[in-house]
Amino acid sequence: MQFFSAQGFWSIAGTVVTTIVFSWVGAMFMKHGYEQQMDRPGTIISYYFGERLGKVCEIVFQVFIFGIYVIMIAGAGATLAQHFGLNPAVGRVGMAALAFFTVILGITRLTDILGSLGTVIIVFSVGIGLYSFLSGTTGIAAAAEIIPTLDIIKTQGGWLWSSILYPAFNAIIVIMLSCSIGKSANSAREAALGGTLGGVLFGAGVLTLNLGLMANIQDIYSSAVPTLVLAGRLNPVFGVIFSIIICCGIYTTTVPMLWSVVRTFAEEGTKKFVLLSLAVTAVGLVLGMTNFKTLVNIIYPLSGYVGLILFGFIAYREWQAHGKTVQPGMPKQAAGAAEYVREEREGVA
Repeated sequence: MQFFSAQGFWSIAGTVVTTIVFSWVGAMFMKHGYEQQMDRPGTIISYYFGERLGKVCEIVFQVFIFGIYVIMIAGAGATLAQHFGLNPAVGRVGMAALAFFTVILGITRLTDILGSLGTVIIVFSVGIGLYSFLSGTTGIAAAAEIIPTLDIIKTQGGWLWSSILYPAFNAIIVIMLSCSIGKSANSAREAALGGTLGGVLFGAGVLTLNLGLMANIQDIYSSAVPTLVLAGRLNPVFGVIFSIIICCGIYTTTVPMLWSVVRTFAEEGTKKFVLLSLAVTAVGLVLGMTNFKTLVNIIYPLSGYVGLILFGFIAYREWQAHGKTVQPGMPKQAAGAAEYVREEREGVA
C-alpha cells in the first residue's frame, strides 16, 4: 500500500511502470543465470560488479536481505495479532524459532515443498483484489479525493519514484532465485522470455490488488496487513485460511533469508554456522519488535536504492554482452551472451 495505493489515482500508472521494470529485470536475471551457469549464488553478483567489488556488494546485499528477514519476523507478529488478536510477540518469536531450527537442522527442503504456496498467495491476492475492487465501499473515483486527506505512510518521491523503487527492492530478494531458475533453461531466449512473462504476471497481480485496496481505502488504510482485512470481509473463514497461508508464505521467505545471510559467512553443518544462525536470529528478533509498517517504510525504500545501483550494472553488463562473439571451444559461461545474440539473429527458439 505504501508504494501504490497511498499515491492515489496515479498509482494505476505506477503499476504499469512497475510491470515494465519487473519484466526487464526478470528477463536479465534469468538470461544471465543461464549464461553464467553459476555454481554458487554469489557468482552472479561478481558477474555484475566484478570480482573485487562483487565481494563487497555480496556482503552489502546480505545486509539488506537481513533487513528483509527482520520485516518477515515483524510481519508474522502483525498477521497473527491482526486476525487472531494474539500478542505480536507470539508471532515474532514463533517465526524466528521455526526459521532457526529449520536452518540449523538442514531441513530447508521443507521450504521448497511449501514454496508452491507463493502461487497460491498470488492467486488469492488477485482474487481478493478483483472482488474488493468490484464491491468496494469507497470506489476509485472517490479514493483519488480521499487519499490525500488520510494519514497514510507512503514512499516519498511521488508515484513514479515509488513504482521504480518497488521492483528495485524486490530485485535484491529474487536475484539469487531467478538466476538459479534461469540456469536450468534450454536457451538464453527461453530464460529471458520466462523472466519477462513472470514480470508481466506479477505486475498484473499488483495492479489488481492495488485497485482493490484503493476501492476500500477508508476501511483498510490504518491496517498493518490490509489484504487480510479485505479477505475477512469476503468471508470470515476465508480470512482465517488466508492468514494461515500468509504465515506459511512468510515462513518460506524467512528461512532462505536467514540461510543466505549465515551461509555467506559460515559453512553449513559447522558449529560456527549454528552459533551465527543463533546470533542472527536473536538480533533479527530484537529488531523485529519494531512496528511492522515502520520497518517496511524504512527498509524497503533503502533496499530499493541499492537495487537501482544493481540495475545500472545490469544494463552495463548487457551492453557489454552484445559486443561479444562466439569463439570455437568457448565455454558456456563465456559464450552465453554471444549465443543470445546469435539466437536473436537466427530466430532459434
